[in-house]
Amino acid sequence: MRRAGATSAARAVVYGRRVSESGSVLVVTGAAATGKSTVGDHLRGRSGLVVIDGDVLGSGATATADGRRDYVGFWRYVLSISSEIRRSGLVPVIPCICLPEQVLAAVDDEVVHFLALVSEPDVVRRRIAGRRGVSAVPSPETHVAFDRRLREVRSVPAPHTWTAYDVAVHDVRQTLEAGDRWAEARAGRPG
Repeated sequence: MRRAGATSAARAVVYGRRVSESGSVLVVTGAAATGKSTVGDHLRGRSGLVVIDGDVLGSGATATADGRRDYVGFWRYVLSISSEIRRSGLVPVIPCICLPEQVLAAVDDEVVHFLALVSEPDVVRRRIAGRRGVSAVPSPETHVAFDRRLREVRSVPAPHTWTAYDVAVHDVRQTLEAGDRWAEARAGRPG
């Protein structure tokens, strides 16, 4: 449980840097089939990072308001888990479908770094149609519209950061390398 007025006095070492308890949370967002899970799986092998899939967290979250998902309540739950991860000296990475305003409405003292995997509408449709062995996507057009909203985001309030990466013009290897660079820059690594 998060403590009201918690200070950043508790410190841990991550990638050779001192990181406060109220440190960074890395969020990988994007429409269905843009590569969030692929990037998350790739980062899972990196020292100092803990990747927790937002779909897994969401499947256990029952916070609803008037029959709709309570995104602020959900993100408070996610950020409380992230706080525990940071207390262990690790940096949480959360791949999930979300808009920055949903996450930032729940922020207390965390700094959220977003990596938005965006694409072209036809590429989103094609990737969704080609998915095998994963959960079905009922409405590709919902994800096309979501991707459009992510593309419209130009920035988030400081100290948070927003990085958009177009997966339509990069292959998987390039996307994973970009995910590595993004995570290294946000979580820190010994030089």
